[in-house]
This record gives sequence, C-alpha cells and structure tokens, in this order.
Amino acid sequence: MDYNYRDIVKEPPTTAELFELAGMGGIRVNGLLNERSTNYKKAKINAKDLSEREVAEFLAANPKAMYRPLLTDGKKLVVGFVPEQIEGFLKG
Repeated sequence: MDYNYRDIVKEPPTTAELFELAGMGGIRVNGLLNERSTNYKKAKINAKDLSEREVAEFLAANPKAMYRPLLTDGKKLVVGFVPEQIEGFLKG
C-alpha cells in the first residue's frame, strides 16, 4: 500500500485542513482535540468555551494536542489509535 506520511509537528495542518479533515470524519473540529494531551492541559483553556474556528486555530498552533494518528484517503478519516477502525480503513 502506498501512503504519505506527514509529520504534523514539522508541517502543522492549517485551519482549513482541519475543517476539511473533520468533515471527512463526520465530526466537528473539536473531535480532533485530545483533551488529555499535555499541550492542551498546559494551555489551561476549556475547549467548550471556544468556537470551532478557535479550536482549529489552537490545533494549527499546537498540533500535538490532536488525536493521533489521523488516517485519510481524501474521502474518509480515522482519528486516533483504534485498531478495529484502522483495520477496517486499511481493508477498504
């Protein structure tokens, strides 16, 4: 299987890319935010108080606060390490 790896620390997603990814996953941008991440906790913010745009801007500036991995084929998205979902995604 061919794939492209992207290091989100070296090449963070833009806010537009985050909205596009969330759309592929059928989720809101907030669904990409890992509230247990160290970066999120250090920021001392409450995601519930932020708009979708503000969450996207936070994630673009703090990509380690996202669930990882993010797997996409350009049409659908798997968020986080959920073996069953990853296996289903890879099988097509």
